[in-house]
Amino acid sequence: MRAWGAPCDILRVMSTPSSPGWYENPDNPEELRYFDGILWTANTTPLRKRAHQGPVAPQPTAPGERPAGWGPQPHQQTGPLAQTLRPGQSTLPGQPVLASYGLRVVAYILDMLVVGAVSLLLGGWFLWKALEPVLEQFDTALNTGDVEAMSQAITQASLGYLAAFIALQLVLFMIYHVFCLVRWGATPGKMAVGISVRRVDRAGVLDMDTALRRAGFQAAVQALGNLPYASLIGSVALVIDLVWPIADDRNQALHDKVARTIVIKGRAERRTTP
Repeated sequence: MRAWGAPCDILRVMSTPSSPGWYENPDNPEELRYFDGILWTANTTPLRKRAHQGPVAPQPTAPGERPAGWGPQPHQQTGPLAQTLRPGQSTLPGQPVLASYGLRVVAYILDMLVVGAVSLLLGGWFLWKALEPVLEQFDTALNTGDVEAMSQAITQASLGYLAAFIALQLVLFMIYHVFCLVRWGATPGKMAVGISVRRVDRAGVLDMDTALRRAGFQAAVQALGNLPYASLIGSVALVIDLVWPIADDRNQALHDKVARTIVIKGRAERRTTP
């Protein structure tokens, strides 16, 4: 979480506009700065070049031509992408389109199947040792016809082995998601449906810190759902995290908000170092 305290940070929050356009730069009152509707971009121009303030749409130009005095100069770096569009909206070159909720659900299911399969492959022995007493108790109760013993068979599970299996599954979940997001900007499930993850403020695959925060939040919620006396809270938090994108303006889940990421259609672009 970012620490607030610098005057420029406070001023920027208080002066965030509600629509895209050119506004007085919160960091420098001597110039204008372009707000893309989500974030302040790196595009600035001296205040004396505009006769009045307020949101002003850039004048249309021929393809590939840049209006004189506007936008980044050749020596400047470009800022965040100009706009993030809702699923189904038309787009312009360079503007991301958010992935639909349906695609995210399919990708989530595919990824859970992959993690589950790898967990059984590497940790199946722990799960078997945890359930072995349950199966023995249930088999004995079935042979004797003791209905009450059948219902109590689940209490015979070895909690130590079960905890070891759950811990291994969470570690594999973290490795799977962090590695894929840092390497390709998408997990195999997301790649299968043609979506990827990027930061809100820049394109490209995720950095390690962002990927850890994103996957770490999901792993923490799942771990909470397996703890005694806290499983109900964890289960509710997991459901809220899964359904939050339905009503969110950027289709962000809670783990997206923690990591400041969005899920978009298409493949993540790799960042290049000039």
